[in-house]
Amino acid sequence: MPSTTTTTATGREPEPRSRTWLLLGLVVAAALLRLPLLDRSIWFDEACMSDQRIGTTAQWLATLYVDIHPPLFVTFMHFWNGWFGDGEIMMRLPALLSGLACLPLTFWTGRRLVGEHAALFAAALLALSPVHVWYCAEARLYTPMVMCTLFAFGCVDRLTDDALGRQRLLFWLHALNVAVMLALHYYLAVVVVALALVALLLTRGARALLLVHGVGTLLLGGYVFAKLQLGEFETSQDYLRALDVPELFEFVFGWAWTGNTMQATDNGLLQGLAVGFRWLGVALVTIGAFAVLRRARSQPRALLVPFGLLLLPCFLLVCVWIGYGRTYLERTLIPALPFVMLLAGAGLQACPRLLRPLLGGLTLGLAATALGTLYATFETSWTLYKPHPDWRCAAAYLGAEIDAGNGGAPVFTSMPNPRSLSYYDPRIQDAKNLEVALSPDEIAGKVERRLGATIGGIARELFTEFAEHNRALLAQAQLVIRRSAASPAELPLAAGFDGVFYLVRNEWHPHVSVDDTIERLIADAAVEVLHAERCTGVTVYKVRLVK
Repeated sequence: MPSTTTTTATGREPEPRSRTWLLLGLVVAAALLRLPLLDRSIWFDEACMSDQRIGTTAQWLATLYVDIHPPLFVTFMHFWNGWFGDGEIMMRLPALLSGLACLPLTFWTGRRLVGEHAALFAAALLALSPVHVWYCAEARLYTPMVMCTLFAFGCVDRLTDDALGRQRLLFWLHALNVAVMLALHYYLAVVVVALALVALLLTRGARALLLVHGVGTLLLGGYVFAKLQLGEFETSQDYLRALDVPELFEFVFGWAWTGNTMQATDNGLLQGLAVGFRWLGVALVTIGAFAVLRRARSQPRALLVPFGLLLLPCFLLVCVWIGYGRTYLERTLIPALPFVMLLAGAGLQACPRLLRPLLGGLTLGLAATALGTLYATFETSWTLYKPHPDWRCAAAYLGAEIDAGNGGAPVFTSMPNPRSLSYYDPRIQDAKNLEVALSPDEIAGKVERRLGATIGGIARELFTEFAEHNRALLAQAQLVIRRSAASPAELPLAAGFDGVFYLVRNEWHPHVSVDDTIERLIADAAVEVLHAERCTGVTVYKVRLVK
């Protein structure tokens, strides 16, 4: 199979030294662009990666037992926090470093597939991407997913090119990357299996690649089987939804391309620019797709770019078709993000030469505007995801109330998931987060039936320690948060209670149409609001029963 040339329609490519400096400049600029979001308040999912959830060995292993993802990221964060602490910036540093690595990897993967100029343009777009900026500043596994996917595509392209000869170091790096992918997110198993099939099409000598991909997939299958035998394996969550073709269009040209930033504002000019930016993206990606298809006979490897964009979306469309409807949230498809940019770069290079500077400058200018809008609105508007409430501010207020002698007062919230309050002040605990769904004996019984009494005994000891740790946190808490109710009479208050208590309202979750109990309590004549501490995205009410 012929290898893909790296010559683009513009003629000469950048010299290696200037290309290196360009990429280095992009990485530095991208790092600076991501700094403003690194110290924002920790939200629920990130708090689950902190010491308060996975700090001890018992907590770490108990989390693996119930986690909906493979074990790698939780395990990595357990040890990372142990070495470097779980402060906001340190917890987010792995995501930032992974995200910055995506820029040179976009170029490295794309240069053979769509040409150097197109790959450089894609890397620049990724540096300005609101989606990429957001997840580089979140202590979760999403930018590592993008990094690993890009590296896997680039490796398969090169390792199946017979003209390049044997590349042992690259092969073993790819084998390690495949192991990381399979242990990082279940959807990446689809990428691993699909790339094995691609390798078969590209070269007859793909046996070593097939062995690596096959063994890794079988090991993941064994892990899933073990989870099914010893616990539960979740195939969906209630916050996920079904992917369809209109949703796919919105994912590519709303979420991935613009970050839904400018269109989320009340500014008419920005909303108009958002429409123009979206359709510019549609045009560039469509032109790029046609350019790739046109070159497919002479450069078949270029088809890896649209393949990288559509692989996971098509998998989720099939999931819906066979009855698994709740499988989609935009961030679950984030590995497709750089392939959107690569197709746009290919589209730009397919345009007439005189138009390229104008279209390229316009695209980068609108991308910078979308990113600037994210900076201006991420605390107050739903853009590519809901804003992070300022739990740090809310915890500081409640901590001051404890210091003032109000510890022990009841606290209620319309959705008992304010784990971030405990992250900022361990004297505040959420009762729901400390519940243990199954007793240590119930879990040990499951393990004993499958693995014998010795392993079952270890499980009993582990989960007993976990349950005791949670009970200790609850016993030592000075403010305990519980689920609110629609009226004071329904709240779990002690008989005759007529003192002060607190209400915590996350302004972004849940919506009042789902749970309006806090609003109804405040409006109740029996409740007097003494103070409202308004933080960005969250309000803490200090209230008193008056009758």
